[in-house]
Amino acid sequence: MRNRHKFTFIICCAIADMIAMILGTIVFLNYANEEKIGWNALFLDKMIPITILSWLFSVTYFQLYRIDVLFSLEYFFRNSWRAFFTQRVLWHSYIFIFQDNVLYFFGSKANLIQLSFLLSYFLLSRILFTVVIGKIKGWVFKRYTVAIWGFNKTSIELASHLENNSFFIHFLGIVNENSSVEYTSNEDFSEALSEAIHNASKEKINELYIVSKPDFISDLNYFFELGDKYCMRLKFVPDFSSISKKHFNSSHLNNFHVIKPRFEPLQNAYNRLIKRIFDLTFSILVIVFIMSWLYPLIAILIKRQSKGPVLFRQMRTGKKNEPFWCYKFRSMYINSGDESQQAQRGDSRITPIGKFLRKTSLDEMPQFFNVLLGNMSVVGPRPHMIKHTSDYNGHINNFMVRHFVKPGITGLAQVSGLRGETKRVADMKRRVTTDIQYLQRWSLITDIKICLLTIIVTVKGDKNAF
Repeated sequence: MRNRHKFTFIICCAIADMIAMILGTIVFLNYANEEKIGWNALFLDKMIPITILSWLFSVTYFQLYRIDVLFSLEYFFRNSWRAFFTQRVLWHSYIFIFQDNVLYFFGSKANLIQLSFLLSYFLLSRILFTVVIGKIKGWVFKRYTVAIWGFNKTSIELASHLENNSFFIHFLGIVNENSSVEYTSNEDFSEALSEAIHNASKEKINELYIVSKPDFISDLNYFFELGDKYCMRLKFVPDFSSISKKHFNSSHLNNFHVIKPRFEPLQNAYNRLIKRIFDLTFSILVIVFIMSWLYPLIAILIKRQSKGPVLFRQMRTGKKNEPFWCYKFRSMYINSGDESQQAQRGDSRITPIGKFLRKTSLDEMPQFFNVLLGNMSVVGPRPHMIKHTSDYNGHINNFMVRHFVKPGITGLAQVSGLRGETKRVADMKRRVTTDIQYLQRWSLITDIKICLLTIIVTVKGDKNAF
């Protein structure tokens, strides 16, 4: 029953959005025919199919109508606007490619009216969807009743999740919330659980989550058969809160249940391929259009101010803790002291042109060659010297987690103001925490956003860059 209502709601949302996109195109075509812009007739005939295809691509890419996205308003709103703007970009790109009079397009009345119509629809429809989702629980007859048995930290978190997402279910809460019984043996636990399942059947509970320590669950088959007898679905959730305070990530490997300390999107081969394509495309564009003329210019300035090579290479820690040669424009005098010492504000080792290069981050530009070689990524945790990796690993427990991915030219920590010299271990801990946050939340959109923020921070000037 609840799945029927879910999919009915999803289908209605999808049909309404598609109709709105088509109506928007029809509005555009009607006004376009009245304007004296000289639209290509063949071009106009294909506008509706292009609208449908571009919208289908956008909603598929952002998984707009996936159940867990649609019924999480925050994700639904965010992905709705992402899909809308992506569709607009694709639609306008088609116009730019096949329409001769593109200069007239921005001043086109048809375009402005269409955009106003679509923006109004998306704003009003999302408000309406919010109201419907809030009211929909009261509209569903014979709701699916769900409850939790077992009172602990894990069950409280599970109850919060079910309560916030109980659009099509009737969530009763934790049935033994007020119980103070402590189970000392498997026999006591089994007896109490059997009685709880029997009582739940009297309350006409359709699905019962059982949250308990793994040690107490001795015979799952017996309880599953007992649940089947009462026409009740049982779901066991192991409680690891007494073992660790961290949130685990779990998955399945055939018939094996695998528990991991964190979710890592880049463990997915498809995501790694997307990131690598982005790295190659971005680095090639930078090398061809910027480094081709910037490299000889900076090389001349470096050579005129101090003797030595143009490029400075240093062994850094890369992915999987494997060392690699990291390239930079040389910003210090040759034989100016210990290379493992971090640069400090007012460092006498830095050349005049080196101060400018470091302040503007231009000294990092040769690392795009590292990206091409596959040692680095455009975005990722900044690579450290081998000695610093060894030193910090002894003081910070999860320091090496940042090496699960390729190091980057820029990263989330750098655009979050955590760049520069780390005088205290606490400073490095904050940087490591931010790097791990990036590792857990990676997406292509995140990489693009960090690249844009890097440009903004560089133009505005970073006080930690010296």
